[in-house]
Amino acid sequence: MVETGWFYGSAIDPILKSMRKKLAAHISANETVIDIACGTGAQVFEMAGKAKRIVGVDLADSMIEYAKKQKLMRNTTNTEFVVADATDLCLFSENEFDVATMSLALHQFSPILYKPILDEMKRVAKRIVIVDYAVPLPSNYIGVSSKIIEFMAGREHNRNFRKFYKSGGLTSILPQSGLQITKEQLFAKGAFLLVVCSKAQPD
Repeated sequence: MVETGWFYGSAIDPILKSMRKKLAAHISANETVIDIACGTGAQVFEMAGKAKRIVGVDLADSMIEYAKKQKLMRNTTNTEFVVADATDLCLFSENEFDVATMSLALHQFSPILYKPILDEMKRVAKRIVIVDYAVPLPSNYIGVSSKIIEFMAGREHNRNFRKFYKSGGLTSILPQSGLQITKEQLFAKGAFLLVVCSKAQPD
């Protein structure tokens, strides 16, 4: 699958509009937000009407360049886009943001990166909101289509998706990284899971 800002912006983003609205509903007025693996910036722009400041970060230059062009077209003044590695958010200080968000991205990473990414999200934000595939996926057309899409995304992408799935998904991965799930919401006929997390308190 061609991983360019133009491709995702024209082919993928329109399909996920409902998902972005559900995530944005968990952002309160005047909060500061960092969106991890922001891609084309679609989720950032969805939250821009509520948040005080939103920073989108992604490792792909093409995605950030696309997002910056969209920012100019939309004339948003509270959005920023930065090329950054999700495992090393050294550009940002501890608790700099009220919320860290991530949508349909964790399953794309190798499992060895889960903890470094989530640790950085915990470090820079007070609350975390993540959306990804539900495990198990339902046997309906959305669940089946999701597996087909992940298969078509390429060998490495599909391998990481299968490892994410085998691990048990968000409800298993997040607690292992010191996050306490405070809210869960299934949607898209059970194919996607949204979770709100706080930092687990030490025993």
